[in-house]
Amino acid sequence: MGNSEENKEKYLVLIIDDDKGARDALSFGLNKVGGFSIIEAKNGEAGLNNFVNFHPDVVLLDVVMPGMDGFETCRAIRESPAGELVPIIMVTGHDDYNSINQAFGAGATDFVVKPVNFLLLSYRIKYILRASRTFTDLRMSQIKLESAREIAEFVNWEWDLQNDKLFWGSGICKMCGFTPADAPASFDEFIALIPSSEQKKVRKSIEQGVVKKNNFIIEHSIKNANAVEFVVRQEGYVLMDAGLPSRIIFTCQDITNERIIEEKIKFLAYYDRLTGLPNRILFTEHLEKAIVKAKRDGKSLAVIYIDIDNFRIINDRFGRDSGDELLKIIAQKIEGCLRSSDVAGNISGHEITARFEADEFGVVAESLRETSDAAIVARRIIEILTQVIEYKGQEIFLSCRIGISVFPDDGDTVYELSKSADSALSCAKELEKNSYQFYTADLNSKAFARFALETSLRKAVENKELFLLYQPQVEISSGMVIGVEALIRWQHPELGIVSPMEFISIAEETGLIIPIGEWVMVEACRQCKEWEEAGYGITVAVNLSAGQFKDVSFMSVVRKILRAAGANPALIQFEITESMLMDDVEGSISLLDQLRGLGSRLSIDDFGTGYSSLNYLKRFPVHELKIDRSFVTDLVSSADDALIVKAIVSLAHNLNLQVVAEGVEEKEHLSYLHDLDCDIIQGYLVSRPVSAEEVVRFFVDWNITELVSDP
Repeated sequence: MGNSEENKEKYLVLIIDDDKGARDALSFGLNKVGGFSIIEAKNGEAGLNNFVNFHPDVVLLDVVMPGMDGFETCRAIRESPAGELVPIIMVTGHDDYNSINQAFGAGATDFVVKPVNFLLLSYRIKYILRASRTFTDLRMSQIKLESAREIAEFVNWEWDLQNDKLFWGSGICKMCGFTPADAPASFDEFIALIPSSEQKKVRKSIEQGVVKKNNFIIEHSIKNANAVEFVVRQEGYVLMDAGLPSRIIFTCQDITNERIIEEKIKFLAYYDRLTGLPNRILFTEHLEKAIVKAKRDGKSLAVIYIDIDNFRIINDRFGRDSGDELLKIIAQKIEGCLRSSDVAGNISGHEITARFEADEFGVVAESLRETSDAAIVARRIIEILTQVIEYKGQEIFLSCRIGISVFPDDGDTVYELSKSADSALSCAKELEKNSYQFYTADLNSKAFARFALETSLRKAVENKELFLLYQPQVEISSGMVIGVEALIRWQHPELGIVSPMEFISIAEETGLIIPIGEWVMVEACRQCKEWEEAGYGITVAVNLSAGQFKDVSFMSVVRKILRAAGANPALIQFEITESMLMDDVEGSISLLDQLRGLGSRLSIDDFGTGYSSLNYLKRFPVHELKIDRSFVTDLVSSADDALIVKAIVSLAHNLNLQVVAEGVEEKEHLSYLHDLDCDIIQGYLVSRPVSAEEVVRFFVDWNITELVSDP
């Protein structure tokens, strides 16, 4: 899925090379592969000007050029305002270590040698860009935290270096729970409050500040008067007397909550919340590094995909909570299997286990001695997973299928190895239980099935196979139904109801999302007008895709649909995900201004997952934030999620925005959200998505007191 997401974008590539033939070859090769827009420069000076003017996504830079060579150009780009993070790939005929070291010393991201394999280069560029964007997203979250710190309160204390005396202000006494009389009096007493594992680090940072006579910043844990640890950020200002350090003034801030949120964001980005295993993103990044290492060392590695059979039945029988507990047990079994002596002897010990989806796991097994070693690993995994599990007094028997691809036989890129393992897994699913299948060249059944689904999807609008359901939204304070969200469904003539999870990604990859999105707007506006004429003036929310949002004709299409339907723009709400807005902040603001100018409402969907900063959020002309369901699901049981939801509600209200919580399924969710002053709820607790006719009946019969009254 990750590679498909990348393929739908066009990246701007700046090629800098004094050789026109080389520039033409690179341009032709990348255009042939597809997915790139090209600009060129014939020397370093022109390249630097083009970089400043066009802001490319990636730079391909020749090393040997007259005048400003590639190394100088690379350094100049890095020193420019927008050049700190942009990926720079050096391209040259040199393959000596000196050139490589010079390239990376100048700030290069990667290095390729002529002649260039353009297909591999295209994947290399895309993976580098993805890694760059992940890093940028984390930087955005850090900036967000810094903004919060600027408006937070700080407390101060001082250390008299000459007499080793500490002076504690009332603020830090309150923070740490001390009275001025029992606060630490000496530096050693202060150090004693810090956990032993961090004491050396803190001492060293402060001592270096004194020796070098420099101000410094340290972050560390500290214990309050009740021996409860919390995290602080301290800035030390070294004051001089007669040329010698005499006193340090410390500015201290409690950053415990910020650290929790920061770690939560990082965890959500790279790890599966349920099992704690790496997710597909981290798995892919590890596999990229493993391939590089395998190429360098001349070793083999295996990509192993594991699918648990019929896990849905377990969820139906025992409930989702029990199913989740079993998935944790499965994850532990797979990891334990890879560490067992009979398996570890066949691989390097650098393996990684990841959870991709509900019941699908992945393993990278490195440094195989032989291809058959991958079969040993697969058989051991099957043996472990098929052992009976005693759970809540019942015996549970599992079965699984495994697909295997091997480097370099089945591919030498992440995409090729992942695709091969996926094809092998699809084949294994056609075999008996507890089977494993190595990839072979004729395993293309899944690719054909996907192609068939794409072909059917192209006819779905014309054949009127698509339809909308509507999920009601309820205002907590009044208990009134104030709107619905339009949700697309597909009634396939042969497959039945096809989940949006299966066909939306295909629509986005193929560009079909544009006509499908237009059909959704037409149908939603028509239905909104019909309800309004019947006396039900409720808001209809329409989800916008990234493809629609970037389409140059988007606004003219919206205006045309509103006019044709005669719908009241004030009753049409457009939902845009946070990540879509952050892809192009200035362009997003312009489009949002135009949509708001029509009189329509605007909502940021999936808020909390896109790392937008407070500064950007204040600039977006929206009406509401929609909290991502991942934070609502465990709202009552997870202190982290509760903290994040509380922060989002407070942030939104401070910006005069309404807050919608989606995924509300429990009465406890409603009670908690009511106490937080959340404005609107949406989820199965209120209603599943229903037809337009059922919306009217729901509107008439709805009574929120049934949810909040005691049983």
